[in-house]
Amino acid sequence: MNQLLERDTSFPTWLTLSWAWEQSLDDPTAVKSALARNLRTYREDRGLSQKRLAKRAGTTLAVIRSIESGRDLPDIATLLRLAEALGVCCATLVECGVRMTTAPSMSKPASTRPARHALA
Repeated sequence: MNQLLERDTSFPTWLTLSWAWEQSLDDPTAVKSALARNLRTYREDRGLSQKRLAKRAGTTLAVIRSIESGRDLPDIATLLRLAEALGVCCATLVECGVRMTTAPSMSKPASTRPARHALA
């Protein structure tokens, strides 16, 4: 398949990675739900509107709305830009079943990160 992609330069290779990412998930619906909840929580914790987050992450308002509604998973590049815009790691955004009181900064050592609390 890589040879096919190399020959067809009009097809963005990262789309294959995004497709593979979604297909590799055990429960894409649970990840969509967790991402929707986490993205909204961290965005609101930082006092950002959906429009402002979209601008910071270099994406569109429609993409943010689609993710926060749980309809779509973003491609990997968008997920990375969203995490960077919020100052968290990608894993934090897709983490299921755990809610952190504050988001860990990517620059802080693990020992200074806030404790995790299980959802009720």
